[in-house]
Amino acid sequence: MASVAVDPQPSVVTRVVNLPLMSSTCDPMSSAHVSTKDQSPYLKSVCKMAEKGVKTITSVAMTSACKGLDRIEERLPILNQPSTQVCRDGQEQPGGPAI
Repeated sequence: MASVAVDPQPSVVTRVVNLPLMSSTCDPMSSAHVSTKDQSPYLKSVCKMAEKGVKTITSVAMTSACKGLDRIEERLPILNQPSTQVCRDGQEQPGGPAI
């Protein structure tokens, strides 16, 4: 049986989706997207075209994205907070959340 090399590093997409700020924002959007697709054949075709575009852009962007994401995560610790926490912090501080 041939062995398959497995990359120990998670993909940039996995890393971005797993950021608390992103997942807490994207999960409801994803549910709305699926629901919208199921309601109308016309909307379903538009959503499929958008999905295809996102897949193309994602595959092109993978090359150096992980390194850039490392720098972004270091400079923007807000990304590691869920959106509810960011909103709550923004309401508590007159100048907005500290980034």
